[in-house]
Amino acid sequence: MKRKLGLAGLLLGLSLSAYADNCDHARNTYDAVHCDNKVYVNADNELNKTYQELRSKLNPQQKTILKRSQLTWIRDRDQSCSGESDVGTVISTGCQLRKTQERNSWLHERLRECITIGCKTSALR
Repeated sequence: MKRKLGLAGLLLGLSLSAYADNCDHARNTYDAVHCDNKVYVNADNELNKTYQELRSKLNPQQKTILKRSQLTWIRDRDQSCSGESDVGTVISTGCQLRKTQERNSWLHERLRECITIGCKTSALR
């Protein structure tokens, strides 16, 4: 009997986690947050990859400028995408996703410039 209950619990857990991963049809707010976080993690990974690819094309001075620009962007993103509530700090995943996608587009544009016409120091700020 214990074995059957354990197996039933395992199957239920697997089916619930599979359902939570069906982001086209989120059942509730928790599933929607889970899906938003998955999309954000993918966007953040892409941003990091693009940043490193761009960085590999830059000279030491340009790398320093890009790093400062990136740190400023991170501070701005964190400030504009978070706030205080009764339960503590609240972070807007949608805001973080939007800003990350915008920054990734900006990094892609700088990378494209570096490849086609050369890396312009003034564009990295």
